[in-house]
Amino acid sequence: AIQGRGLFILKDATSNVQYYTRDGEFRLSKSGFMVNSAGLKLQGFKVNERGEIVGTGLEDIHVVSQLPPKATDQIKFLGPTNLNADATIPAVAFDPNNPTSYNYKYTITIYDSLGTPYQADIFFRKSGTNTWEIYLRADIDPNTQGYELSGSWTNVQFDNSGSLKYDNNVILREPSPDGRNFYYYLNPGGLTVPTTTPSGGSFPPSTNWRIYVGESLQSANINVGSSIPNSYITQFSADFTATAEQNGYQKGDLVDIYVLSEDGAVVGVYSNGKSLPLYRVAIAVFSDPEELVKKGANLYTSISTPTIMTPGGAEKIRSGMLEMSNVDIASEFINLISAQRAYQANTRVITSSNTVLEDTINLVR
Repeated sequence: AIQGRGLFILKDATSNVQYYTRDGEFRLSKSGFMVNSAGLKLQGFKVNERGEIVGTGLEDIHVVSQLPPKATDQIKFLGPTNLNADATIPAVAFDPNNPTSYNYKYTITIYDSLGTPYQADIFFRKSGTNTWEIYLRADIDPNTQGYELSGSWTNVQFDNSGSLKYDNNVILREPSPDGRNFYYYLNPGGLTVPTTTPSGGSFPPSTNWRIYVGESLQSANINVGSSIPNSYITQFSADFTATAEQNGYQKGDLVDIYVLSEDGAVVGVYSNGKSLPLYRVAIAVFSDPEELVKKGANLYTSISTPTIMTPGGAEKIRSGMLEMSNVDIASEFINLISAQRAYQANTRVITSSNTVLEDTINLVR
C-alpha cells in the first residue's frame, strides 16, 4: 500500500500507455518483470548496490533470476573498526609471515570474475604517533612465489580525536553519484592486481579498485589535512576490532524478492547469500486527483502529467499492508438509518392510500 496521495505507475507493453493505480498487489512474471494481475509492468528507477539511482528515467522493473558472479573491486570498512592507540610500534620491518612485524590482521574473502574465492589479509602496523601502515596481501596462485594481489599504504594519519585525516595522497576521495557526499578511499596506486587467476578468471584493474575508509557531506568543506567526519576506521585507546565488506560474489539463483523499506527499494535475495537492491518503485502524484479517468480494474489514466518521484517523506511504501477504506462508517450508518426510516414512511403512505381506495370502493357498492 501507499501512504500518501501517490499512485503506482504501470505500463502496457503493447500500447505503451501508462496507467496509475493504488492497488499494490504485484507478482513476478515468468520473464522476470513485476506485473499486476493484468500483466501491466510496474515502473521504477534502477539503482546500484548502494541503493543509489543510476538510471536516467523510468524503466520496467525486471529482476534477473540468476545473478552472475562478480569480481571484487571494492572493500569497505565498517564500524566498529578501531586501531588501539596504545599499541606499540613493531621493532622489525613488515613481513606478512612474521606476526611480530605488525599489530593486527583481518581476513576477508574476495572473488574473481568467475566467482572463485580467495583469502585476502589486511594488516595494520603502527609506525608512529597517530600514524599507521595498511597492507593488503592475497596469494592468488599458491603454485607461484609471493603475493599476486598486494597493496601497501604507509603514513596513514589520524587526528588527536581518533579520526582519519584526508591528505589527497594516501587517502583520496570521489563524489557520490547523487553529488551529496564524498567517499574517501586508499590510493589505488599502491595496489597491484593480477590480470588473470588460476581458475581462468580475472580481477578489475587496480585503478578501478576502491578501499573505502570514510565519507563526508560535500557541504562540510573538508580540505586537505582535515579530519574525515565519518571515519570508518578510528584510533581510540580501546581493543582492536575490524569489520569490512566487499562487493564480489559467486553465482546465485533468485530465492525471493521483496519491497520492505519505506523508500520502495526492490530487493532480490539470491542463493549465494546476497541481498541486492535492484530498483526503487516510482510514485506518481497528481496536483488534482479529480483529473484521473477511471479505466476499471483499479486503473486510472490522465491527460495531465504527474510529478514522478521515489517513495519517502510524505509518500511511503507500506509493504505487506492493505490500504484502509476511505468510507466513514458512522456517516454510512446514519445514511442507512435515514434511508430505512424514509422507506418505512413511504410504506405507511402506500398503506394509507390503499385503505382510502378500499373504503371508496366499498361506498360505491
